[in-house]
Amino acid sequence: MIRIVVAGINTEVGKTVVSAIVTEALDGYYWKSVQCGLPTDKDWVEGNLSKKDRCFPSNFSFHTPCSPHLAARKEAMHIEARTLLPPVSAVPLVIEGTGGLLVPLNETETWADAAIHWNACWILVHRHYLGSLNHFALTVEAMKQRNIPLLGVIFNGEGDASTEEMLLQKADTSCLGRLAWQEQITPTTIRRIAEEWKLSLLSALGL
Repeated sequence: MIRIVVAGINTEVGKTVVSAIVTEALDGYYWKSVQCGLPTDKDWVEGNLSKKDRCFPSNFSFHTPCSPHLAARKEAMHIEARTLLPPVSAVPLVIEGTGGLLVPLNETETWADAAIHWNACWILVHRHYLGSLNHFALTVEAMKQRNIPLLGVIFNGEGDASTEEMLLQKADTSCLGRLAWQEQITPTTIRRIAEEWKLSLLSALGL
């Protein structure tokens, strides 16, 4: 069973788009354990994949667009890491992260406390913005402390090539793809980029 976690160095870095592309490239299924805010990322992914019914429902789906622990509290619910169990899938399961790596699920547990038990390899999404280098370094350091297997990095947006190489060396990994700025993301866009990334993804997975 192949599970791939798509994590981000921060929120709003392109995890949902990258997750859709990876799902399309691997002809897999998509799942996000905790959703905060509407419309849901699951609905967006479902509407942009070439095959329908390829998305599993979230364990928790909140209306409030904020940190999971706050969203749960506002809606009189409580999230525990042990309850976030991935669905069984015969094809690759692409798991989108919720916010950044250490976003809190409750007062004591983070999203990573659940995800490290999913027997998955990880893809880290880096979007170029002021402060992103620090966010990348902190995320990689936290992943290394938890022995998280990093499959590779996806770069979102235009960046300096030498800086990207420095980040890859720091993470001791490779670039799996680059997501250039798109005027509009459509199912056609998803399929085109999926074909561009497919070989590097399969190679990294040893397939």
